[in-house]
Amino acid sequence: MIICSPAPWPIIKAALLAQIHNDLPCFHGEQDSLGLFKDTAIHNADTVSLATLTNQLSDTCGLDVTWLLGSPGQTLARLVAANLRYQASDRAAVVFAAAEQALRYGHSYCFCGIGDISRIFISRAKVVSHEVHKMLGFIRFTPAPNNTLVARPKLFHQTADLILKKFVSRYPNTCLVLILDDTALMLKDGVIAELPAAAYLPYIEDRDFAAAWETYYQSQYIATRKNIKLAQHAIPKKYWDWLAEGKILKNEASK
Repeated sequence: MIICSPAPWPIIKAALLAQIHNDLPCFHGEQDSLGLFKDTAIHNADTVSLATLTNQLSDTCGLDVTWLLGSPGQTLARLVAANLRYQASDRAAVVFAAAEQALRYGHSYCFCGIGDISRIFISRAKVVSHEVHKMLGFIRFTPAPNNTLVARPKLFHQTADLILKKFVSRYPNTCLVLILDDTALMLKDGVIAELPAAAYLPYIEDRDFAAAWETYYQSQYIATRKNIKLAQHAIPKKYWDWLAEGKILKNEASK
């Protein structure tokens, strides 16, 4: 059995070990889910160097994966990192399978999404990236005391920390808070911390602040030039119940 931490390079090394030993990779703590396989010999990918594994794979399987030591390896690691943020029950299975395809058939096979698994792998990385990009344009922060800005984003994947880091250049020397269900993620002085959301809820529930946005977008709307399809391309329907302008679009689409 191959075990590793749920992080890009340990996962890639676990995929290498899986090829070398013809065994199953999994995350630390998930051995019990493998049934009888959990009692086999364990190889910890976290403790082995990448260079050692690339040499072993060449010797045992005849596969040249030295590209892992260069920029294609960095690209694979970034794609793995994005997939780890994608919210799906088969996330680990897709990541391990895509890494295996990259090792067997080359990085271009994986990056171009040629195989079914690689296609899903690349697609999910794009979805995560698009969510971060969309939130940078959609999130409206509400002022709070102590130079703090608060917002409640509508997220479908684990991207809150990435979004906060992207906002830093826009709001320097400011404490940024994103509310996620019962918890809040705060970025202050370059450090991200998780804390209870209760203290920040009153600021995002400010009806006057929301009404101001609705008034602004209503003033920009031209009924005679209504184009719901074009608007939906810019603002996907899944955000309509969250954004002020989305509520306007939803009302207009129903007419």
